[in-house]
Amino acid sequence: MSNFQVPVSLYMSQPVVSIPQDATLEAAYETMMEGGVSSLAVLDADELLVGILSRTDLLRVGRRESGRRAEAANLALPEAAVSDEMTQDVYTVSPDAMLEHAANEMVKRRIHRVIVSEDGLALGVLSTRDVMRAIEEKQMNDPVSDFMSSPVFTIRAEEPLAMAVERLEKARVSGLVVVEEDWPVGVFTQTEALEARDVRRSTPVGDVMNTRLLTLSSRTRIFRAAAQAASTGVRRVVVQDGSRLVGILSGLDFARAVR
Repeated sequence: MSNFQVPVSLYMSQPVVSIPQDATLEAAYETMMEGGVSSLAVLDADELLVGILSRTDLLRVGRRESGRRAEAANLALPEAAVSDEMTQDVYTVSPDAMLEHAANEMVKRRIHRVIVSEDGLALGVLSTRDVMRAIEEKQMNDPVSDFMSSPVFTIRAEEPLAMAVERLEKARVSGLVVVEEDWPVGVFTQTEALEARDVRRSTPVGDVMNTRLLTLSSRTRIFRAAAQAASTGVRRVVVQDGSRLVGILSGLDFARAVR
């Protein structure tokens, strides 16, 4: 039997960070940033799950509203309700669903969190960070080269913020490696894009990137990569052999390792 044929209830996080469906997008932004989460469960008046709102949704709406002027703010959220922009067709799992199944669905659907629900109530969340914890506990020995994504989506530190946000959307990724003279110097993710919402679109991405990096060899065991990522609070591991950038391990790559 697979090491990951265990119930998601053993690894899910609680409580679920949620927001009422009639709350504003501005309130959703604040809740998301304060909670340090990539999505919010949207609840109706009876506290039942009716949708989900993600960082991707906020970035899409914010880019649409901000326009294309170089000196405009990076993002502008309209005065709209969460229910106007949320995804109604929410993929959920029951508490007794197998971790392997949930992780495989994350990869298939390209989602970083799965709501754990029962009878319409959101009981918990299984995130890619929870998956990392399972990989660490199970001492999975495969090298990171077996699961890393390559080639790596990068952006130069001097490129404008607007280009970085656009590249996130077009490449359908949640993070970019920021390079300077072909050397990784930081990451730019959906989190940094939202934190820089009031920054001018022409601002160099190097001014707003996250400088906290975890760089490992492609030969590193996947469970050690998961342990270091969890302990340092990073969600992406840059994989480098010598001076060569060879790949990246995102949350979804860790989910792919669960089998």
